[in-house]
Amino acid sequence: MEQDSTPPSDGAPLGELVTMRAVLDALPVFMVAVEGPELRVVAMSASVRALAERSEWLGTPLAEVYPELAVQGVLELYAEVYRTGQPFSAPEWRLELAGPGGSGVAELVVHWTSVPWRWPDGSVRGVIGVAHDVTEQVRARERAEQEAAESGRRYERARDVVSELQQALLPTAVPVLPRFDIAARYLVAGAEQSAGGDWFDVRPLAGGRVGLAVGDVVGHGVAAAAVMSQLRAVLGDALETTSGPAAAVDRLERFAESLPGARSATVVVAVIDPAAGTLEYLTRGHPAPVLVDASGTGRQLLGSGGGPLGSDGGSVQRTQLADGDVLVLFTDGLVERAGRSYTAGLDELTRLAEAASVGQLWPTGTSPSAVERICTDAVELLTRGSLADDVTVLAVSLQPPVPPLRTHVRASAAELPLLRAQLRGWLAALPPDPADQLALELAVGEAVDNAVEHGFHHVSPGTVLLALRLGEDGRVHVRIDDDGIWRPPASPGSDRGRGLALIGSLGEDLVVDGQPTGTTVTFSRRLSRPVSTTPTRAVPSAAPPADDGRFDTLVVGEPPVLRVRGPVDGLAAERFRAELAGLSRGGSVPLTVDLTEVSHLTSTGVAALADLLRPADREHVPVLVAPTGTPAAFVLDLVGLPRQATGPVPGGEPGDRP
Repeated sequence: MEQDSTPPSDGAPLGELVTMRAVLDALPVFMVAVEGPELRVVAMSASVRALAERSEWLGTPLAEVYPELAVQGVLELYAEVYRTGQPFSAPEWRLELAGPGGSGVAELVVHWTSVPWRWPDGSVRGVIGVAHDVTEQVRARERAEQEAAESGRRYERARDVVSELQQALLPTAVPVLPRFDIAARYLVAGAEQSAGGDWFDVRPLAGGRVGLAVGDVVGHGVAAAAVMSQLRAVLGDALETTSGPAAAVDRLERFAESLPGARSATVVVAVIDPAAGTLEYLTRGHPAPVLVDASGTGRQLLGSGGGPLGSDGGSVQRTQLADGDVLVLFTDGLVERAGRSYTAGLDELTRLAEAASVGQLWPTGTSPSAVERICTDAVELLTRGSLADDVTVLAVSLQPPVPPLRTHVRASAAELPLLRAQLRGWLAALPPDPADQLALELAVGEAVDNAVEHGFHHVSPGTVLLALRLGEDGRVHVRIDDDGIWRPPASPGSDRGRGLALIGSLGEDLVVDGQPTGTTVTFSRRLSRPVSTTPTRAVPSAAPPADDGRFDTLVVGEPPVLRVRGPVDGLAAERFRAELAGLSRGGSVPLTVDLTEVSHLTSTGVAALADLLRPADREHVPVLVAPTGTPAAFVLDLVGLPRQATGPVPGGEPGDRP
């Protein structure tokens, strides 16, 4: 039975109170009124009750009715309004409320205002919070911003000089390393300050160690960016060629003496040795790192006692690390706020890093990686509102070793989906940037596809062995062995030979060792993860096409549109080529080939598409449709075949012919 949410009447007629409640419940607003220092709930609007039903809420402290609001900062602000009697207002405040019995989660973005509720004598009786749902408007704006960003990337040549400096001088990605989970975030205070003095670096070091640095140069603009880039370059080289943080910073100090603008720059430098489980770090006028252990308990480490570059130095600090521990390096823009002490900012960073590391900030839509959650979820809460200074955050977690992948399959085209699934499962444990993962999947698939198609063309199928390992340099080293018959590369201009060219474009250090008894192909690719530069968590991109190993096509419309789904590999190549030839009729029919749902495109499919486009005297030129970001678009752009992001694609499901 629903409780009566009408607050004490203060002498108002009952009919008037009933009318007022009906009016309030009819309004599309969220309202919660609380009373007394315990913030006991005395009224809720119908919108709140419908959104996240709670039983026994009347007279219950708000912290007990909505415990999830404690870590989201709402209860603290209600208490502040009650204590000070001053109203509070916040645009686009993000909330998440658990559904009845913990089922489901409601995620909202609201314009929120809390005002004091006073007794007739002027003393504070309680707090009334009112919020308007602006979720759809914010999501629409975010989608529009993403679309604008995509368009902007196509015209990078039009960037101004300052933006070019910033993008060129700061890393846009962090490496994927065997014993570390690494994430970073860089937020610019304002468009007019698009090149700032904040910087960071991650350097793989000998022996499986990693060197980390975060620094801050005074000022903004081109001059600060130039100083920052030189300091970063010198320190990166020093980390790779000296014995540790102290020696690296000594070299940086000597360089800074001759660099105008470098004096008074701050820096924190750290080296983690996963084999020994040790962390060594040195701070020069910079905040010491925050360390969150695997259980979610955080603390700020001790500083080294040194001043900025150009002043007195400090001594190296050392501590032990265990698997699951997270080290957070940052610039002071993350914790400095007007009206709040520096210590309070550090305490809040530590508290939010603790909650983010164990996944307690947002119930949904977060990364499975603790370092990603700290760099996105925790930083989002810390940087709400306008930024007075740039913010740089670098989070690193010590992880168990990533075991190599060693597998083998029968040298048959029917086995290719199984091998791709094993490769995808191994990469999921890393995981790299989607573009790197797609490139590696395509390169490995191409090499195996070649082995199956060419190595066993005239003999019974044998075995293809695949081995991958993630090296200490952040490269995945790939080896494919088969026991088929070696066939030399084709002469220029023939249809064969596309596969090796594709592998060479997707990887590095390609070596093909062909023997009469088999072939070994080796190559490598460096893996990375992108650095986040958005003020809020990015809206997840569309999922890549599913790869269940099944190749399907569907012909719809007139003129015909051929919709293709699944992997276009050695198993599907003959059918794919035949359908293209039959539908195009030598160029006499305007054919559109929709490759949106293609999950894997090897050189056999590329060759078929190239042949489709080749005749110069055809009446109609076929159109290839492959939206940006799809595997087909990635390959077509790589080999230089023309494509359109959209096309005249009627509805229907591949495999279901009309």
